[in-house]
Amino acid sequence: MKIPKRLNDIEDSVSKQIREAMERGDFDHLRGTGKPLDLGEDAHVPAEWKLAFKMLKDAQVAPQWIEQDKEIRADARALDLFLERQVAWQRQQRANLKSLAIEKIPDAHTQLQAARLHAIAEYRRRATALNQTIDAFNLQVPTSRLQHARVAIEDALENFSRACDQA
Repeated sequence: MKIPKRLNDIEDSVSKQIREAMERGDFDHLRGTGKPLDLGEDAHVPAEWKLAFKMLKDAQVAPQWIEQDKEIRADARALDLFLERQVAWQRQQRANLKSLAIEKIPDAHTQLQAARLHAIAEYRRRATALNQTIDAFNLQVPTSRLQHARVAIEDALENFSRACDQA
């Protein structure tokens, strides 16, 4: 068998094998063929949690940690977007420095540096709060594979500074 070199080749190879197996009828006699999936019970839910999960599902409420997971993801995206917008703004302001009269450049440069320091402080504040939320979340989730990594604040700020300095 030829080893695929790209991800698309792997997908094409797998899809081809599945299609050929379907054409041969390899899947025709599997248990449950032609019946809708039973999504009522999850075999991975511990017995002592089944009633609680059913009650939450019937009330259309997710466990608290699932809701918190959504909030963490949204906050992490907002934090990334904050830095992206700050980089774009910093770059634009640096480009604008070139069109200023020479005597106004030092003041504009000082204001730009102050804005960068303010953005860094705001990011650090928000990321620290998010890390505290992540720490609490990681203690609540039922399995470690659902945990979130903490925000690497200093790495992000180093990348931010480097990106701001690129023209």
